[in-house]
Parts: sequence; C-alpha cells; structure tokens
Amino acid sequence: MPPNTRPFFKRITPPGISLLWLAVILAAISFLVAIIPIRGNDFWWQLKLGELIFNQRAIPTTNIFAWTLPPDHPFFYGAWLGELLLYLPHRLGGLELLIFVRNLLALAFFALVAYEARQRSGSWRIAAFVVLLFYVMALNNLTLRTQIWAWLPFMLIALVLHRFTSGQSSPGGYRQWLLLCPLLMLVWVNVHGSYILGLVLVGSYLVGEALRALFKQPGALGPAHIAWLGIASALTAAATLVNPRGIGIYTYFMGLMTDAPSQGLIAEWQSPSPNGIANLAFFVSILLLILVLAYSRYRPSLTDLLLILGFLWLAWSGQRYIVWFGAIAMPILAQGLAQIPNRLPVFTEQRSWLNAVIILLLFIPALLVQPWFVSSLPLPQSYWQIAYPGSPEGPLVGLDTPIEAAAYLKTHPGGRLFNEMGYGSYLIWALPDQGVFIDPRVELYPYEQWQDYIHISQGIQYAELLERYGADRVLLDVYLQAGLAEALASDPGWHMEFSTSRTQLWTRVEK
Repeated sequence: MPPNTRPFFKRITPPGISLLWLAVILAAISFLVAIIPIRGNDFWWQLKLGELIFNQRAIPTTNIFAWTLPPDHPFFYGAWLGELLLYLPHRLGGLELLIFVRNLLALAFFALVAYEARQRSGSWRIAAFVVLLFYVMALNNLTLRTQIWAWLPFMLIALVLHRFTSGQSSPGGYRQWLLLCPLLMLVWVNVHGSYILGLVLVGSYLVGEALRALFKQPGALGPAHIAWLGIASALTAAATLVNPRGIGIYTYFMGLMTDAPSQGLIAEWQSPSPNGIANLAFFVSILLLILVLAYSRYRPSLTDLLLILGFLWLAWSGQRYIVWFGAIAMPILAQGLAQIPNRLPVFTEQRSWLNAVIILLLFIPALLVQPWFVSSLPLPQSYWQIAYPGSPEGPLVGLDTPIEAAAYLKTHPGGRLFNEMGYGSYLIWALPDQGVFIDPRVELYPYEQWQDYIHISQGIQYAELLERYGADRVLLDVYLQAGLAEALASDPGWHMEFSTSRTQLWTRVEK
C-alpha cells in the first residue's frame, strides 16, 4: 500500500523530544495567564455595554453613565462586537467561562507565534525561546478586555500573508487563503480598534513584495501573485467599512490618535521606558534582533524589514503596540537564530509516545488554575493581596475593584459622586443609575476635566473644584488618591461615610 494511502491513524508519528521544550513554555504561559486578576479599568464598562447591546438590540451612541456630561453627549463605541462577545460568555457561564475563553485565546495566540517561529527556524527549541521572550513582552496586554478578540485575526492574517509570499501556500489554492484576510477583517474592525494593524500588515506585504519584484530579488513573486496580493489588500481595506459607522470608523481612529487626554495621560499610549519587566524585554528583543541580524547568515527580505521597522516604530510610539511588534518580530528573530554559524549542538530527535504523555501532564497545573478551581488552590498569600478572594462577582477580580463600596452605595444611593477613574468602570457595571464623575472612556471627557480630576485626586484645590462641579460625595482609592484622602480627613466639611482597607466614601457635611 503506498504511504499516502495508509489509514490516518497509521500515518501519525509520535512527537519528538524537541517539542517538549515548547510544551514546557506554553504550559507555563497558560498557567500564568490563567491567574492574571481582572483589572477593572476597561473590563466592567465594556461588559455593561455588551449587556445593553444584547438587551436593547442596538448600539448606544451617547454618554449614558456620566453625570458630568449631558446624557445625550455623543460617544462612539467602536468595539461594540467585542463588548457583546464579552457579555455572551458571561451571560452563559459567568465570569468563570469568560476568563476561560480569554485563557484559550491567549494559548492559541502564543501557539500560533510559536508555530510561525518553528516554520521559519525549523527548530522547536528556538521557537520555545522566542515565545518565552514574547510572553514577557506581552505581560501588560493579557488582561481581560476587548483586545483579546484581536489576537487571532492579527496572527492569522500574518500567517496567511507569509505563507503566500514565501511560496508555502498550496498550488492553485492561494487565492482561497488570501480571502481569509478580508473575512477576518470583517470581525476585527468591529471587535477592537487595533483593526488598523491589519491594514499595516497587508500594506507591508504588498509594498515589500512589489519592491522585491521591482529589484528582481531572488524568490520575488511574479506579477500575477502580486496582483492577487493587491486584490486581497483592497478587499481587506474595503472590509473595514463594514461597521455601523462606515467610513466614520477612520474619523474615530484619527480622533483617538490625536485625543489629548488619551495620548498625554494614559501610560499605554506613551513611549516605553526601560521600567518594568515587559518594557525591559522589549528593549532586550531589539538588541537581540540587531545582534542576530549582524551575525547570522540570514538576510531579511524587504518585506521582513518593512514589518520590523513599521511595527518597531509603532511600539516605540506607544506601549500598547509592543505585543504586536513581538508577534511579528519573534518569528523573524527565530529565523535569524537558526542561521547563526555554530549556534548550537545538533541533537538527535527522539520520538516516543511517552513524549505525548509528558506534554499532557505538563498542562495539568494550567488546568488546575482555571477559574472554576483557582479559588480553592493554595496559592501564595501575596497573590491574594492583588486578587479579591471570594468575590461575589466571580474569581480573579482585582483587589482594586470597589465591590464593598458599590454594595453600600446600592443601599445608600444618591448624590453627585466624585470617583476614582477605575472605580467608575465597576460602578457603570454594578450601579449604572448612580452616575460617575469620570471613567476609563478617556476620550469622552474634555482635557480640562481630566486636569481637574488629577488636581482633586492630589488634594490640590479639591474643595473649590468639587464645589464647582457640585460633587457632594467622594469615592476614592487610598493608594491612588492619597493626597485627597489626607485632605478630606482634615477637612471638617466632609464626613467619612464608609471605608474598607482600600476604599473610602466621603459625604459633604450640610452647613
């Protein structure tokens, strides 16, 4: 019987021992991602929007929640589908199911980067190394928010484009694979604002491959292939218009990129500095790329150079783009590492079904920390200083979530509440009728209001500013707003109504 006609189960070969290297890294990443607490800044208000969209069968177009602005003040919820997709798992299985979905998406994201690194380098060991570096770079981008729905469209488009341009797509089937790009964009443009990176991807490949053909470089695509790449790029760009605002999605994007509060006050929109492990890993990755490209026999194509430089520029302009730079650059780094002369000793590949058993065993700890079980595990006490144990909302809720304060406000409603920005997100979810002073919908509020918020939080002219806004209650975070907490404690015009170890609720004393 010819080999290609043997039954499928007889053609399966056991995994090699080199695959264990990657399995160890992916299992560790799965474990660590699964125990990341929920940061409240973006998540809760996005979850509430998903609930409203589901119940009302319509996308809100106005402020709704903030008492400092008119209820009909316009606001564009560009990630409406991402918010709906957050709510649906929550509706079906609570916070546990939603966190589990995030964990699966993260594992798939890192696995795809590893797969691309393996395809470029031919080595699972090298793939394991670059994925570990990538994970450290991505640490600040793994929280639960609408961005999780952009991970797979980004990586799948990148994989399709590289397969097509490197000649690895099946003969006669490349057109069908390229159609994935606009199809994925139909989803991406409605789930997260990073959809613009899909255009960066297809544009980089189109320009890079056209230049390779123009300069007659080895392996350059022919005119027909470049034409199909151009068609795929045009269809992908057209797919971005399939959203509730049409061309307005670009107006929203440009407005966000020039929004003073977002660009000037939010850390992830600012250039990275060598502070924090994720940013340090980013700078290390740049040094590694430079060294590898200097000493390796590998010479990146014009397309790869465009990708590296384009995404490096993005990452350098804002920390939120580091994760996308890493997803593109790490497979290229792997290809360079594989071609360093005398780089590593050659190992004999040993295949055994025992390796498959070991791989399965490696993922058991990651299964044990899934959200249904994590609260009962003996995790270090230091961990429960950042995560809320026994939260009524579900597992892994960050300790900076004002759950007790919201419960108190539910039974003692009213007043014009000045609140810590992140608290505003949870209040929108738990007490939408209370109204917030400010919340993480940063571009909604004028820059002057953000300046006032900062001054009040620092205890600077707080009395005058609170009076001007008409705020008669204050919900503050004693760690993030220590200046305001100290000022109110010494002000006889304010009375502490409620407090926890982290949260204080103050009420203006009637004269």
